[in-house]
Order: sequence, then C-alpha cells, then structure tokens
Amino acid sequence: MIKEFYGSEKIDSLQSQSNKPLVILNENYILGVPRIRQVKVTENSCEIHGYFRRLFLHCYSIFGTQNEDRSSFGLNQPTAWTYTDATKTRSIRYFGTLTSYSGGGYYADYSLDANKTIELLQKLKDNLWITRGTRAVFIDFSVYNINTNLYCICKIIFEFLPPGGVTPNYQFTPATLTPLPNRWHWTMRILLYCFCIYALFCLFEEMREMIHFGTTYFTLFWNYIDMIVICLTCLLFFGTEYMRFTMGSYVESIIEKPSSYGNLEFPRVIYEGVKISGAVLLFFIYLRTFKYLNFNRRMAQLNNTIRKCAKDILGFSVMFFVAYLAYAELGYLVFGSETDDFRSFGQSMFTLLRTILGDFDYHKIHKANYIVAPIYFLTYIILVIFVLLNMFLAIINDTYAEVKIDIAIAPKEIQMTEFIMRKYRNLLKKLGCKVKQDDEKQILINTNINTIRDALIKCNFDDREIEMYFTRYDIDPLKDLKKQDIEKFYDVFIKEDLATHKTEDHPVTMKDFRRQDDKLVELENILVMVSQKVHDLMRAIENTQNKSLQL
Repeated sequence: MIKEFYGSEKIDSLQSQSNKPLVILNENYILGVPRIRQVKVTENSCEIHGYFRRLFLHCYSIFGTQNEDRSSFGLNQPTAWTYTDATKTRSIRYFGTLTSYSGGGYYADYSLDANKTIELLQKLKDNLWITRGTRAVFIDFSVYNINTNLYCICKIIFEFLPPGGVTPNYQFTPATLTPLPNRWHWTMRILLYCFCIYALFCLFEEMREMIHFGTTYFTLFWNYIDMIVICLTCLLFFGTEYMRFTMGSYVESIIEKPSSYGNLEFPRVIYEGVKISGAVLLFFIYLRTFKYLNFNRRMAQLNNTIRKCAKDILGFSVMFFVAYLAYAELGYLVFGSETDDFRSFGQSMFTLLRTILGDFDYHKIHKANYIVAPIYFLTYIILVIFVLLNMFLAIINDTYAEVKIDIAIAPKEIQMTEFIMRKYRNLLKKLGCKVKQDDEKQILINTNINTIRDALIKCNFDDREIEMYFTRYDIDPLKDLKKQDIEKFYDVFIKEDLATHKTEDHPVTMKDFRRQDDKLVELENILVMVSQKVHDLMRAIENTQNKSLQL
C-alpha cells in the first residue's frame, strides 16, 4: 500500500515527500497520516487437552476482553510495543467475523516521508511485531476530496482467526462532515429548526393527553408512534448540532499536526447515528400517514383489517415461530459445520427466511449431508411454506372480506372528498360558474339506500342478513342506486310474489288424489301389521312372566 499512499513506483532517498500531503488517485488527500494497529491475546488463553499437553506448550483463543494481552513485548518501546488504551487511541470498537475488537492495542503512525514509513514497517517486521497472539491488524486513515467536499473514513482489517489463516476486510464510510454554507445548506437548517419547533409543540400536546387520559393513553398504538417520532426528531437535532459545533475542532487539530494520525472515527459514529435516526424518522413519519387515511372508508380498509386480525395473527405467530425456530436450530446443528449459510443460529434463521422468498442453494446442504438434506428441505417447504404461510394469508383474506362486508353494510356518511368538492362547488357558484347539481342527486341516492336498510332493521334483520338481502337482489350499497335499479328490484319482488301465489292456488288433479289415496291405504296396512306384531310381543312377555311365577 506504500505506492497507493505515496504515489511513486520507486521510492529512494531522493524522493522524500515530507513536505507534501499524501494523495490517493491525485484527488483524495489523506488527512494526517495512516495508522497501523494490532490487538493481541495472552498466551495460554485457552485450555489444552490432556492428550496434547506434551506436544503443544501454548495456545491462543479467540479475542475477548478478558484474555486481551496488554503487556509490553519486543523492543518495549512506545507505542508499537506497549499497550495503549482506547481512551488514548480514540478508536472505536470494531465488530469482525467472529468477535468484536477493542479500540486499544499496539499502534504505530506512518510518516509523511515514504522512506521513513518503509523503515518503520521493516523494523516492525524484523522484530516480529505480529506474533501468534495477534488477532487483528488495522490500517486506519481518513481521506478528503475537495471536488465533492466528501470525507471518507477508511479502515482496512486483517483478522487472524484461531483456526489459522488471515481474513481481510474493509470499512469505507463516506460522509459530509463539514457542509458548505451555501443557500441549500441554510434552507435545510431553517427547515430542520421549523420541524424541531413543531416536534416540541407535539411533545407538549402528548404530555397534555398523557395527563388527561392517564393510563388509557398507553393503550393506543398511534401514541407510541408519535412518541418515537418526537424522540427521533430530538436525536436528529442534537446530533446535527453536535456535528456542526465539534467538527471544526477536529479538522483544525488535523491541520495543525499534519504528521499525526487524522482520527475521524468518533465523528463517523455520530454521522452514522444521525443518518440512521433520520432514515428511521422518515420511515415512522410515512407510517404515521396511515392514521390520517381513516377519514375515508375505502382507505381505512387496511387499518381495520390489521386491527381485526391482530389477535388471530398473534396466536398463529406462536405456532409459526415454533416450527420456524425448530428448523433453524436443526439446520444450524446439522449443516453449520460445513455450510456458511448455517454457520450460526441467527444466520440459519436468515437463510430460512430467504428460502421463503425463493433464494436458497440446495446443493450446499446436499453436499454437507445428502441423507438429511432432502428430508429437511421438503418438510420445510411443505410445512412452513405450503401450510403455515398459506394459513397466514387465509387469516388476512378472511378478515379483509369481513371488513369489506362491514364497510358495505355500514350507513354511508359524507366523505372528506365529498365535503371538499361540495365546498368547491359552492365557491364556484358564488363566482358565477355553472355547476352540476350532483350533491342533491347523491343525497337522494343515499336516502334510498338508507330507507331500504332502515326498513330491514325494523323487521329485526341483522347486518349479515341485510348483506345477504342486498346480494340476493343485486344491490351494491357502495354504488349509485338509480331509478332502473329500483324498478328492477320491484319487478323481481313482484315476480316472486306472483310465483308464490300461483303455487298456493294450484288445483289438485285426480291423478294426485289417487296417488295420495294409495299411499294412505299402504300406510294403513303397515300400521295393522305393526299392531299385530306388538300384540304378539305383549303376549310373549305375559307367557314369560307366568312361567317365572310358577317356578
């Protein structure tokens, strides 16, 4: 990486760059100098089995806070050979492949002179700076691009895993830490202040509601959403202001000491927190719009469906997650040692979730265990996807159908859109414009619908029976009831009434009379036969009783 940092293919004593800043790709200036740092574990931080104690004298476990090596070693010189705490290095904990690594350790800063940097690295190599106890080596540096006013906080990681080998990784975080004071910047700041004032007003309103309603306040779902929005707004505001007031001191310290490490790790964490809080805040603001869609019956179908099926889904989720966790645990125990997708319990759960979406590599688990793999895969597909997932969809579909019926049979009230259109038409009338009289027509339509519904309610019909009544006569409560619909309804009703009366006045023919007479004669013969059998049975019972008395 020396060539990338110092930009020269051949470095010798004549090419000293001590007076020039380090540049990458001719446009990206390194703030200060890079830093190389390592963390280690102590000797015998793990237990050696009794069979191998004579063969192996030392062992080194995975990195952890308890077994971190903080003793001096090698040349015993600061700071590459003596331990430095994270409070002095000002480095942030890094989460690696198997574990997390602290911000302390043994470090050495590069130089602005390429030759001195080469000498430093050669010195570390000759004196065995990297040992068996080394668990991670970090190369940290920060870059600034003047063309885009972007910072990039870079971290290149080399993890030394206990099984052996080195796993490289990287973390590049672009960030706008010092925005330019242009018109767009001031506009965004003013909008942020206005939004914070609005959030402060909402906070006072929520406190008033909390005092007024008491414990009932905490039973409403949307109140929790409001509190989350307020908290995230405060977090976004304070994070933004903290960045604005503190970034100047960070940049000034780097400019004053160009030969020191340009540490921007803590501003990177603050920037990431502000960015994530802003994204989550925007998500909850969009989610909150569902609350204001309830003014329209059609738009409220989703909210009503979720609210009505919440208990059913909660009960079903218990059964679903029991099966889901069972398959995740089975996959982790059977395939975890040979398949990367099942290397941990959490990764196993994520892999099964991807399977539901159709993203699954069957050949990996088949290669790991060709006997269990087909049984595991087929039973999971049948039980979880074909059965449980379809049951979940069936619950939602059934509830959605019920909600549609409830909305259909509910009395039709004036909607917000109709109210706005009515006010708009009244305004046009005052301005002298000709407007169609749709409002009176809609009122008449609603009156006809409500008249039919009220008449059925007075006849002790419930809501379900009223819906069946509308379905039978093809009446849609959500559509306009026109004159021809009323006439069609009366025609069907009259035809049914005439058919009923026609059936009642139907005369009895001689053929029907003879058939009925034959059935009566047959019934009489059957009754005589049954009577004779009952008489014989009673006589047999009497004979049996007489014999028992004689004995």
